[in-house]
Amino acid sequence: MSTEEDTVQEKKTISLKTSDDEVFELEENVAMEFGTVKAFFGDDGVSRDMVMPIPNVHSKELTRIIDFCTKHLALKPKADHDEAGKKELRKFYAEYVKEDTTERIMELILAADYLNVNDFLDLLNQSVADRIKNKSVEYVRKLFGIESDFTPEEEAELRQKYAWAFEGVDED
Repeated sequence: MSTEEDTVQEKKTISLKTSDDEVFELEENVAMEFGTVKAFFGDDGVSRDMVMPIPNVHSKELTRIIDFCTKHLALKPKADHDEAGKKELRKFYAEYVKEDTTERIMELILAADYLNVNDFLDLLNQSVADRIKNKSVEYVRKLFGIESDFTPEEEAELRQKYAWAFEGVDED
């Protein structure tokens, strides 16, 4: 057998079926970045040939998560060994979700949480935190669709009592 055939034969795949019935074939090393997949196939008696259903994840989000994990796996070894690699990984993180809307990021958070992809989840959560940093209460409520629990009078009283908390807030 040639070495090319050995390489092809060694690449194992895992199949995942999304909520919209798309089946994805992932290289095993990428699929094992998903804690949910790792736990599923780690159970005794579960064949790697089985298609794993992921009913809480849409194909649009899975495509993005697979892309992240593939690139992250390629960059991580370099980042573990030298400063240039760390810089490249930080740049990748900074650019990866930069153009996504907050709604899209929230969808990705739900999918990454379900699949237990912690590195991606950390990146997404930090992105949301950066977007709401120094924003007004009204902005954050609107962004997340949250209704105020306070009456206008109670809110005015709290704003007066804790005026320092509202200083230096960015314009919405």
